[in-house]
Amino acid sequence: MGAQYRGEVTLPPAANPDLGTPRRWGVFGVGLSCLAFGIAMSIRADLGVGSWQVFETGLTEATGASYGTVVLAESVVALAVAWTWFKERPWLATGILAFTGIGIGALLDVIVTPEAFAARVGLLVVGTGLIAVGVAFYLAANLGASAQDSLFVGFYRRYRVRPGVVRFVMDALLVVTGFALGGQLGVGTVLATLAVPLAIEPALLFGHRLARTPPPAALIESRQ
Repeated sequence: MGAQYRGEVTLPPAANPDLGTPRRWGVFGVGLSCLAFGIAMSIRADLGVGSWQVFETGLTEATGASYGTVVLAESVVALAVAWTWFKERPWLATGILAFTGIGIGALLDVIVTPEAFAARVGLLVVGTGLIAVGVAFYLAANLGASAQDSLFVGFYRRYRVRPGVVRFVMDALLVVTGFALGGQLGVGTVLATLAVPLAIEPALLFGHRLARTPPPAALIESRQ
């Protein structure tokens, strides 16, 4: 059984997730909303793409495959590695997150790119913060992870490394590799690579408190 947090509910380990509680679904919903708004705002800031997008556009340039094919292949590989190596199997949230693009597309029809550079920077900063909170909250609900985030979660759970460190190393490797392959890069990419790892740990702690789920062991140890 999973570890107990502050005398609250005990959850099964990540390899055997359950159907969740209303509280956890509520936290998941808030996280998903923040994530969709954050991604849409970051895109409309038009100052650079995220780490995975740098990697994906780089693979597209290097292989000549379509962007959709690259994303699909990448997702399948990420899920397979996370499941076989880290025992992080796809679960309810994995399927829901696959349709997040629909919500992001709708938001892109509403949010416009500001003309002023300062306004675009502000949009990027807020969007980056929302992405960090969104990822942390939906993961704290313990209902599964997206294909890409399953690698992130699996690594810090299995090796008890601080989530912020894992996030920074993963994002930095993706950016460097993708850029070397010819991927897109911008100031927004650099900001997200530095800021999201810093914000994700306090957001994870708060999200786990709200969801009443056990936070990562490495995060608890780092606070003691």
